[in-house]
Amino acid sequence: MKRTKLSLILLVIFTIFLASCSREDLPALPKLPVTAPDLSKLPGIPKALSEIPGMLEDLGLPDLSQIANLPKLEDLPGLQTPPGAQAFNGPMDRSIKIGERVPGTDIVLTAINGDSADFQIAGLHSPRALGDSLDFDGPWPGLSGTTYSLRLRIYRIGSDNVRAAGVNRLIVNNVQPTVDTSSPTGFTIKFPFTASVAVGENLAGTTYGYVGTGDRGGQLSGLPGNDYPYRKTGDSIAWTGHIRQDITASYNLRMLLYDADRAQVGGIVTLALPN
Repeated sequence: MKRTKLSLILLVIFTIFLASCSREDLPALPKLPVTAPDLSKLPGIPKALSEIPGMLEDLGLPDLSQIANLPKLEDLPGLQTPPGAQAFNGPMDRSIKIGERVPGTDIVLTAINGDSADFQIAGLHSPRALGDSLDFDGPWPGLSGTTYSLRLRIYRIGSDNVRAAGVNRLIVNNVQPTVDTSSPTGFTIKFPFTASVAVGENLAGTTYGYVGTGDRGGQLSGLPGNDYPYRKTGDSIAWTGHIRQDITASYNLRMLLYDADRAQVGGIVTLALPN
C-alpha cells in the first residue's frame, strides 16, 4: 500500500514538472533535409521550365531523377512536323494494372508472374522484366491525323501493376484553335510546353498573339476585349479551347522572357483525348 501511494506521489510530481515546461524548454527535433528533384535529369523537361517550382506535381509525375537509363526525347523517331501541325513532347510515367491498356497504344498488361510481366503487344504475347522496353509508334486510337510515339522502360513490377517511365510525343495535324471556356474532361494527358512567338505571330495552338512591349509589359492580342493584355516576366497566361474540333486543350503558361521583337512562354498543356 505504501509503494502504491509513493508511486502516485511521484507521478503527480512528474506531471506538474512537465506542465511547468514551456515548448521552448523542450529540445527541438532535428529537421530533415528536403531535397528538390533535379528536373534537369528528367527526360523531356525543357531547360527553360526546370526552375519552375511544382512542375513535377503539375505534370502528375513522381520524382524519376534517380531511375537509370530512362529513354530520352532523342530516342523517339525523328518525325517532321508537317505544316499546320503541332507536336507535343514530354516525360511520361504510367502505372499499368492487369487488364489495362497503355493509353494511346496497343500494349495491354495481361498478367504478372513474380518478376515477370506478361503483355500483349500488337496482339502478340510478350513477357517483360525489369528494365525492358515498352515502345509504340502509330496513330492515337480514335483520332485521325495524329501520330503517337512512346518509349518507356519498366522500373517496378508489383503484385497487380507495373510502373514504367520514359518519353512520349503526339503530333496533331490540321491544328485550328478556337476558344472554348470548358476545361478538358475525360482522359487527359499533360505535356511541358515552351514556345517563342514573334511580333505579329500567334502562340502555337491558341488564338493569342504577341504585339510587343509596352509600359506595363509584353502585350498579348486575341484576349477578350475587357481583359488586361500585359504580362511581365513570371506572369501567368491561360488559354482554353480546341486545338482541333476533336481535341480540347488547356494552356497554363507563364511569360518567361519578352522584348520588342519576341516573347518566350512556357508551362503545361493539358489535352483531352479518347482512351
